[in-house]
Amino acid sequence: MPVLGAMDTPRPSCVASLDGTGRLCRVEFAVGDDDLLAAIPDGVCVAAIDAPLVVANTVGQRAAEHLLAWLDAVAFPNSTDRLERLYGGLRGVILRDALITRAERVVETLPDLVLRELLWEQSHPASDDALELAEYRSEWLGVRPPRYRPKGRGRATAAGLAAAAAILEAAMDLGDWTLIPDPDDWQAIADAACLDAVACAYTAWRLATAPGRTLLMGDLQTPLAIPADANLRARAELHRARLGAAHRPSGPG
Repeated sequence: MPVLGAMDTPRPSCVASLDGTGRLCRVEFAVGDDDLLAAIPDGVCVAAIDAPLVVANTVGQRAAEHLLAWLDAVAFPNSTDRLERLYGGLRGVILRDALITRAERVVETLPDLVLRELLWEQSHPASDDALELAEYRSEWLGVRPPRYRPKGRGRATAAGLAAAAAILEAAMDLGDWTLIPDPDDWQAIADAACLDAVACAYTAWRLATAPGRTLLMGDLQTPLAIPADANLRARAELHRARLGAAHRPSGPG
């Protein structure tokens, strides 16, 4: 039951694969859509990609992003106009149909939010009782994932890379993959892309093995998925009820 995560970026994309135990077993870089699709192995159970797969709104934000804002997990507001203006197109939407033919299930995810939830879960294991909403929100606001990606043409942040890798390593088996000490700029950029791909792959694995500990929102066929504990799921259900049917869950979780 392999699962896969992919980071979609103007720089070389990274594809990370986990086996059924959640162990990182393969990392491959790709340039362009054809390379990215070729890097996806056969028999993928769930594929998760860091790119919007469905963008029906011309302006504003999608329903999923509106819900995330209510959860104090603000995400980039995707719209067709904004993606065309900033990136010259909707690459995830273009890749969507091809991805669906390569995996039994396809979702999008947000690596920053994956890392934030995993960091939260380090001190709030699943065995703990859910917190009161006000207490949860206060503590959740204080949890911030490390910054490690390059900004524009800038450099990746080495200290942030190590912190992000430590968060993932606490939740899963990174196999033989390790960060290279004192990376040059290009290696740091590659490491950042790899960490994003691994975070995506972890989301895919969690959805495949523990759907009840995953939050799904948005499109029915290719939803946005993030790992979620009982606190985040309960808060999402509360706001879904307030916001209406457009924010109903897309499946288990």
